[in-house]
Amino acid sequence: MEVTIQILIYGLLLLMFGFELWLSILNYKNRNAEIPVVVKDVYEESEYKKYQRYAMTNFKFGLIIKGVNLFVIIVLLATGFFNWLGGFINSVYEGYYMQILMFLLFYYIINFVVETIFSYIRTFKIEESYGFNKMTKITFINDKIKSIILTLLFGGGIIYGLLALHNNTDWMFFVYAWAALTLIIIIVNLIYTSVIVPLFNKLKPLEDSELKTKINEFAESVGYQIDKISVMDASKRSSKLNAYFSGLGKSKRIVLYDTLIEKMSDEEIVAVLAHEIGHNKHKHIIYNLFQTVVVLSVYVLLLTLFFEEAIFSEAFGFRDLNIGFNLILYSIVLSPVLTLISMVGSFISRRFEYQADYFVKKNYDEEKLISALKKLARENYSNLTPHPLYVKLMYSHPPVASRIEALKK
Repeated sequence: MEVTIQILIYGLLLLMFGFELWLSILNYKNRNAEIPVVVKDVYEESEYKKYQRYAMTNFKFGLIIKGVNLFVIIVLLATGFFNWLGGFINSVYEGYYMQILMFLLFYYIINFVVETIFSYIRTFKIEESYGFNKMTKITFINDKIKSIILTLLFGGGIIYGLLALHNNTDWMFFVYAWAALTLIIIIVNLIYTSVIVPLFNKLKPLEDSELKTKINEFAESVGYQIDKISVMDASKRSSKLNAYFSGLGKSKRIVLYDTLIEKMSDEEIVAVLAHEIGHNKHKHIIYNLFQTVVVLSVYVLLLTLFFEEAIFSEAFGFRDLNIGFNLILYSIVLSPVLTLISMVGSFISRRFEYQADYFVKKNYDEEKLISALKKLARENYSNLTPHPLYVKLMYSHPPVASRIEALKK
């Protein structure tokens, strides 16, 4: 049985790597496909060549990241590193909770170092060479320090809480864990913009202006109440454009990237926000939250299995159950489950995007939205010719050409 578990884990890792590699190559080879007529004016010829170089660089770098991550986890599993780590921690630390948390901490540090190296290269070599990066190295370091603190406090707190629930609720663990994690997701949705975002970016109220007047006038015309409109200093990290809504129920807040305000007209910005209001009007945010909560039950069910079955630890050389190691295996097994679920979620998400676009067509100005979509595609170096299969399996938003064609019908 132990050998079977090992084969399944290694097979799962290699299968997912092969699947993602195949899809990436398929999508990459499609980069020279004919550009749809409706988006032929997005890039100038010189800019499109620059985009292709950017796509090629990201493709190759993405393969390196996937390959290194696969290599690292297989080496850690095959060499018995985790067995040594378990013995070391047990000899140094006492207490059930401390031993598990320290086991996971050491693994987190390994992943963090690898991820930080790749993040540095992507930010200061790739993004900077194409003019996207505006982040200083000090900001980069500060962001990493803040992310470590948040992970240790928030992630460590959740794991500790789950361990305590498992030890004290017996067969009711699934119910209590699911309820607790659902509550956490709802709270995070409510406080994300007001508490978490300010740790990394400055938010300031949108000043009284023609843009603010136009936003409020449109919102009132469709019966939508906005509590706050904020501007984020996104330009200190990147030149890319974005905007989003946050909050649930009556607590609604718009966040505009300062880069968006700089590069779009007032009408184009209103069209982008009208699209987001369309999501709210169609209850997409509530549906997505419900979908997340339903999917969470699958995660918790798997988690319960890995909390209790010693066979996973024993398959890799442990004498009995090691929950810290089992949680690492859980994250490995969860990856393909997440991929499969995200494919279904992405299909639904693409439908939602079309509905939100149609809301703009009905209630505002489709031409302004089309103009905004083209600017977003150009400024963010979007792929104009993604492979259809890659879109179906991986895209949460339809390609810009498909959205424009739908708006024109």
